[in-house]
Amino acid sequence: MNKRKKQLARILALLLAVLLVLGTIASIVFGHAHGEETATRDEIALELEFFEEEQALQIRQRLRYTNRTGKHLDRVEFSVYANMFRRVTALMYEADVWQDVFPLGNAPGGVEFSRILADGRSADWGMMGEEELFLRVACDLAEGQTCEFTFEYTLLLTQNAASLGVGAMGWRLRGFYIQPLKYEYGEFVAPAPLQHANYVYADRAGYVLTVILPERYLLAGPGEITSVDNGDGTRTWTLAADNIRELCLSVGMRWREYSAETSSGTRLRLLANTRDAQKTLDMALETLEVYENWFGPLDGDVTIAQSDYALGTISLPGIIWANEAALSDAMALRWVLARQFFGYGAYPMPTEDAWLADSVSAYAACLALKEAEGESAFLEYLNGEILPEAQYTLPGGVEVTSSAAILTAAEYESLILGRGALVMHETCAAMGEETFLAALRLFYQRGLAMDVVGEYDFVDALDDASGGDWEAFLTDWLFNVADYYVESYTLDSIE
Repeated sequence: MNKRKKQLARILALLLAVLLVLGTIASIVFGHAHGEETATRDEIALELEFFEEEQALQIRQRLRYTNRTGKHLDRVEFSVYANMFRRVTALMYEADVWQDVFPLGNAPGGVEFSRILADGRSADWGMMGEEELFLRVACDLAEGQTCEFTFEYTLLLTQNAASLGVGAMGWRLRGFYIQPLKYEYGEFVAPAPLQHANYVYADRAGYVLTVILPERYLLAGPGEITSVDNGDGTRTWTLAADNIRELCLSVGMRWREYSAETSSGTRLRLLANTRDAQKTLDMALETLEVYENWFGPLDGDVTIAQSDYALGTISLPGIIWANEAALSDAMALRWVLARQFFGYGAYPMPTEDAWLADSVSAYAACLALKEAEGESAFLEYLNGEILPEAQYTLPGGVEVTSSAAILTAAEYESLILGRGALVMHETCAAMGEETFLAALRLFYQRGLAMDVVGEYDFVDALDDASGGDWEAFLTDWLFNVADYYVESYTLDSIE
């Protein structure tokens, strides 16, 4: 999207936000549409009431849901991932990091529903599964029909360093609202949450959110964010995000705001309180410029928000969480910035094809390192961080393409981020870096127009960029990378 178009999009988003504050958005976005033709996407409106001392949110959520399944539905299923904090057995974190994630101990949290409506009428609903991570709401919805669901609930957060909760610097909100599950192959897809990979598998939707916060807080998230001073020590914040798969937010204290813009008009925001924040912004901007030169403009702006998230960095649609140490880790930021392209722009199935997001992004970060610091730095990183992963012994039956759901965090790091990046390197070396980058550009840009990308889309991009046939080569390396004798790379060996 060029700069002028992005400015127009921001103006439209601001107008949408003003309409919401004035209370007229309901008639525009959520007029009852039962029986109308299929909409292009769902629309979600969230009104949040913030209870700082209680560490809770009172949420009223309206969802305009259109049945695009091709079937007549008698129910719609939703994720309630915040309920993972109800009991230890539901947590997505492995036991060896609990002390880092819950330094003060794990206290129960989760969702309590007060009312659920379907088209304004009380709905028949029930929680699903032992851990109550999923919700079923009864309906009578033909293909193409639209229903407005209303959820009223309290979200109790816990003090933690997890991806949903309260920390020293503010609140991290991921999986905090009720999200419709994607319907595929005759059923709703309900992946369990994972520590080491993205688990949200959802259609794109439009979001509008409002919340009143004390003046010391700022709001960070994707889309257009505006605020109004209420004159009583609070501000009303409005967020309008168009065409994203997941809404993730930070509500932070003690941030200073830094911003820059790429030559294509993509806005990069950094919210941090570190001494080297400007250096972090400059490095991130340089990386983003490199990626946009290689792959094309990023599909939306991005914010990097400092957070006391325990496990380093996490890349989410339009927002990146990074703890203080990660803000000075150039390779970590290069990787999570690459995931904004390969993970959310070109969007693979989160668990089944996680390597298409993370292996590609891990190697793109290596190439960005070479662009920034030269060949020697690239080779040092390749030999020190990537090649050793091919020599570790892992359980039989797991490959780079294995579902992330069957891997531990350590296995995921070794297979997807290590061996997967090595596969990308061998492919790049075989076809030439210029051709490989051209293939990644095709893969990303085609992904913008597709629902979900897969392995054959990646192979097609390799073939079309090179004029060759790369399926056998890629398959061989993906499934046999651990069987090859790995030698250290030198400048002579890859020239």
